[in-house]
Amino acid sequence: MLTSSKEMILKARAEKYAVGCFNTSDLEITKAIIAAAEAQESPVIVATSPKAIDYASLQTLSGIVKSEAKKAEVPVALHLDHGLTLSIVEECLNNGYTSIMFDGSGSELEHNEILTRQAVEMAHAKNVSCEGELGHLGKVGKTQGQLTDPNDVIEYIQKTGVDFLAISIGSQHGIGDNEELDIPLLKKINSMTKIPLVLHGASGVPETDIKKAIKNGIAKINIDTDIRHTFAKSIKKVLEKNAQENDPREILTKVMFDLQKMIEEKIKLFGSNGKV
Repeated sequence: MLTSSKEMILKARAEKYAVGCFNTSDLEITKAIIAAAEAQESPVIVATSPKAIDYASLQTLSGIVKSEAKKAEVPVALHLDHGLTLSIVEECLNNGYTSIMFDGSGSELEHNEILTRQAVEMAHAKNVSCEGELGHLGKVGKTQGQLTDPNDVIEYIQKTGVDFLAISIGSQHGIGDNEELDIPLLKKINSMTKIPLVLHGASGVPETDIKKAIKNGIAKINIDTDIRHTFAKSIKKVLEKNAQENDPREILTKVMFDLQKMIEEKIKLFGSNGKV
């Protein structure tokens, strides 16, 4: 069923587990995400990034997720991941998104607060929850991140009205070497607010750190790179075993199986299995 992300994330924070937010860009990934959630009886968030939207088109990609979600036996939220402009927030809200993340983290704090507040007001006008980002995640091998300053947390939440707060505590977009979360920083931030906290860039984070993060306020965890890597590895594996296979349906059915298996493991790691 297509639903809001707010109730599932609030429940996760209260019960100390995390809801997985998995990025999609096509039908096959969407089906694998929802099949994994159903197999594990878990709520799930299906996310679309601006890059995925550019690839598949907003109407096509949101249509795929909404169609699959309506058939699902578990709660499914359709989420905008790292929306960088108010225009894409508006477009997604008009296309039935049930969860929004506005990312103003590339701006100075005051500008971030102003833009995020506008995104929150737009989302709340349609009874949709909105996530903001404080601090900035870097991208492995490309850009340097900036850890969240706990001194800015209370002001940011009060000025923006965000429902969830994405923080930077050591993870990166992509998969880097020796990614380690700053758990003391997380504990300090968590002590300052009751709203659910969000971990982005979790694909390269050790499982032990993931578990510690969940115990200390992380209630939503985003996974993208692991999905893309699994997709690519699975296709290569299928074609190595049968180089003559030329039916995309046969190839992608096997890919979906591998994706579902990986996503189920993430769901169990996050502790959301059996929470429906």
